[in-house]
Amino acid sequence: MDALDSRFLREFLAVAQEGSIRRAADRLNVVPSAISRKIADAEVRLGVTLFERSSRGVTVTEAGELLREHALHLQDEQTFLLDQIGRYRAGQTQTVRIALGEGFTADLMENGLAELSRQQPDLRISMDHAGTEELQRRVVEGEADIGIAYNPLLTEATRSLAMGRQPLCAVVPANSSLAGRRSVGLAEVLEHPVAMLDARHAIRHLVGQVAADRGLALRVHVETSSIALLIRYVSAGIGVTFLPRFSASIQAARGDLAVIELDEPALHRVSTHLMVRARRRLPKSVDLVATFLSDRMVAFRR
Repeated sequence: MDALDSRFLREFLAVAQEGSIRRAADRLNVVPSAISRKIADAEVRLGVTLFERSSRGVTVTEAGELLREHALHLQDEQTFLLDQIGRYRAGQTQTVRIALGEGFTADLMENGLAELSRQQPDLRISMDHAGTEELQRRVVEGEADIGIAYNPLLTEATRSLAMGRQPLCAVVPANSSLAGRRSVGLAEVLEHPVAMLDARHAIRHLVGQVAADRGLALRVHVETSSIALLIRYVSAGIGVTFLPRFSASIQAARGDLAVIELDEPALHRVSTHLMVRARRRLPKSVDLVATFLSDRMVAFRR
């Protein structure tokens, strides 16, 4: 067990996350051969293979997965301890890392962080946008404390602290013939030029699956990873897109576009999730932020 010191475990996690010894070494600013030597030494001492090597990089073995879980647990516990100690040290700030889909940004800023910053001025928030699968990976692998996702594929590796039903809607230009409707069928929407999020986002898969089930052709005019670009596309009157209502509510209130319910049951059974790593003992700062956002963000309201 002497081979499993904290520095080695940090380097091991970096290799597991990057899938490459060289990329992990660049990230940690160390020599690749030093990490490779430590991994080889640990494998000899433990009598198991931790990584499968190939020309494309490295992948964690079953034994390596056990070590990864152990390393993440120790990392979580250290973060928990430092968070608790930090409460007794004057001038110390706590950082909470949030990975979220871009569509949650306005809701998070206006209904969550604005008030949270006033109540908890010592908290520091680190935020980053990511696609659904990527942000979930970051939570599972300890790169983010909180993940906020739209319709993620739930696994035992995460637990949801908050969930809200948020149907997928059609977002159409303000002057569209569809704009005055209370609801509309998917077939009618797809008669117009369509802009869509790319395959890294759950929305693309949702619409694609329902269209396929209905025998409808999904012809995408513009593909992007940016929700801001989708909203501009619709506001400019070029065509339509698909988003949950809260993602375009500000623009709808200004009259820049219209958000309409879709007559598709499968697109009504969609939910938002605020998730953390399963079995993690949450630091006070993470628990505070998660609870605050769960209570105040529109995305999680019933």
